[in-house]
Amino acid sequence: MTDPNELPTIVDAEDIPENLTHRRRFLKAAIAFSAGAFALAFALPAFAIRTLSLDKKSAATGDPLVYAMGDLAGQPVNTSQLTAGEGIQVYPSGKDDPNNLVELVKLDDSNTTESLVAFSAICTHLGCTVYAQLSETGMLHCPCHGSQFNPREEAKVVQGPASRPLPSLPIAIADDGTITVAGDFSGPIGVA
Repeated sequence: MTDPNELPTIVDAEDIPENLTHRRRFLKAAIAFSAGAFALAFALPAFAIRTLSLDKKSAATGDPLVYAMGDLAGQPVNTSQLTAGEGIQVYPSGKDDPNNLVELVKLDDSNTTESLVAFSAICTHLGCTVYAQLSETGMLHCPCHGSQFNPREEAKVVQGPASRPLPSLPIAIADDGTITVAGDFSGPIGVA
């Protein structure tokens, strides 16, 4: 037995048993690995946030409008396929970000630019998507809180709680009848 009053002796590094040196190397490596894992745990979310905040593709002049849903999803919209009083939802081709969802309404039977109107399909109240089909009274209707917009009057609010109209999107009709984007949205999309 050792005497409790005896002072510890200083041991030279050469006298340390080999298993203790391996243990120290292992602990140093484990600490370095843990520090690296900890740093990575903070770096990955930063990269993820950067990826999520990359610029979204927005509607641009010349983009053909394509059906957003149904059997024709992804197919170009042609004026001859639409009937008067019909509303459909479309995207600029290849740009299916929800903020690019467009409500396209054919107001009458002619196949002219004046017979078609296009608006953002994102309600200006809380950002819900308006119904694709027009209501019985010919209005664009938001299912979340009941806002209604008149497509014949630049998507003016006819029933709240939305306080501003849906932003309009200028469109053009190509020689073959396909519909393309002819400019930017008239204002901010959704909640502003």
